[in-house]
Amino acid sequence: MILIFGVVNQYGVLSHFSEGIKHDLETMGETCLVLPVDDGVTAAKLLNQISKKDVKFSLCINGSGLDTALTFGKAYALAVDHPLLILPHLQQYKGFELLCVAKEHTAFAQLLNIPARDFFHAVSRADIASAESLNEAKSGEILFPASHINKDNAQKKLQEIGVWDQLKPVVTAVGSINEFLMAIGVLPNGNQPARAQLNEAIYKITCEADLYIRALARERILASYTEKNIVLDVYGRNVKQYQQAYPFHRYHDEVPYKDMLEKMANASFVVHNSPGFEFALHERMVYPLAKGTPILFDANVNQRQMLKGLPAVYPSNKVQTDVPLEHRKSTVNEIEKNHTWAARLAALLN
Repeated sequence: MILIFGVVNQYGVLSHFSEGIKHDLETMGETCLVLPVDDGVTAAKLLNQISKKDVKFSLCINGSGLDTALTFGKAYALAVDHPLLILPHLQQYKGFELLCVAKEHTAFAQLLNIPARDFFHAVSRADIASAESLNEAKSGEILFPASHINKDNAQKKLQEIGVWDQLKPVVTAVGSINEFLMAIGVLPNGNQPARAQLNEAIYKITCEADLYIRALARERILASYTEKNIVLDVYGRNVKQYQQAYPFHRYHDEVPYKDMLEKMANASFVVHNSPGFEFALHERMVYPLAKGTPILFDANVNQRQMLKGLPAVYPSNKVQTDVPLEHRKSTVNEIEKNHTWAARLAALLN
C-alpha cells in the first residue's frame, strides 16, 4: 500500500499529478490510496482501516500530510516548485526525504541538511499519445499557458521592505530564486562561499523577489513574440490584465485544468516559460510533448542539457517551421521511456 497525501490547489495541476502517480503505481502492481484533501474526517476514517505494516511509503504533495504520513513509516515530500516556497512547513518535520523537480532544488535542500533527491516533473503512462493520434490535425493555436502575476505589487512589497533600490539590478538580471540567492550571498556562487544566512527577513524578500522575477519573465515572452509578429493565445487567471501593455496577442479566460490539458494536446505549439527552473523539466513541457505537441522554448545552456532526446523542443525563431513527424514521434518515445511517473517511481520502489 502506498499513500498519497494531496493538496488543494488553484489550477488542478497537483490533483492531476496525484491521479497520474496513482495510475502508474497501479500499473506497476502497487495498491495506492489518494487521501481526500478537503475532507479530514473521511481521510481519518480511511487511515484508521490501514495497518502501518502494510504501507510501503507515503508521498506527500508539497509536504501535505507529512505529520500523519510519518506515523506510517517512510515518507517522501514532493516539492513541485522550489523548496524555499514551502520551507517553513518542511522545517517542522524530520525523518522524510524531499523529492525535487530540479537539480538545483535538490542542491538547495541538501545545503539546508534536508535529505533530497531529483524527481523531475513527469506524465502518467496514460498520457502518452498513440501513434495514430500524431497524424491528427492541430488547432493552429500557439498556446501560452500563463496566469497573470502582478509585477508592480511585488515591486511595491520590496519597496515597503526597503530593499527595492538595492535589489532592482538583481531581480531584473537573474532568472530564478536560486540565481537570486546566489546574487545576494545566501548560496555559494562559483568559487565564492555563502556570506549570508537565510533568515526570516531574507526569506520574505526572496518570496517577493521570486514573484517579480516570474512576472518579468512572462512579460518578456509577450514582448518577444510581439516583436516576432507572432500572435499567442494566452490562457490563464487574469491574463486580460496584459492586454493594455501587450495588445498584439489574444487573451482568454482561465479554463479548468482538464480543458487546458486538452488545449495543450491539440495546439500547434506550446510556448514554455520556465518558472526559474534550470536543470529540470516542467509539466507544461512534458505533457504537451507526450501528446505530440512541439514546444517553443528559448532554453539557456543549463536547460538545454535537460532536453536531450526531445527534438520537438524548438527555439522561438522556429515557430513558423513545419515540425517533422519524426521529431514528434521520437520525442513521444523518449517521454514514454524516461519521463513517466512510473520511471520516476521505480527508484522509490527498489
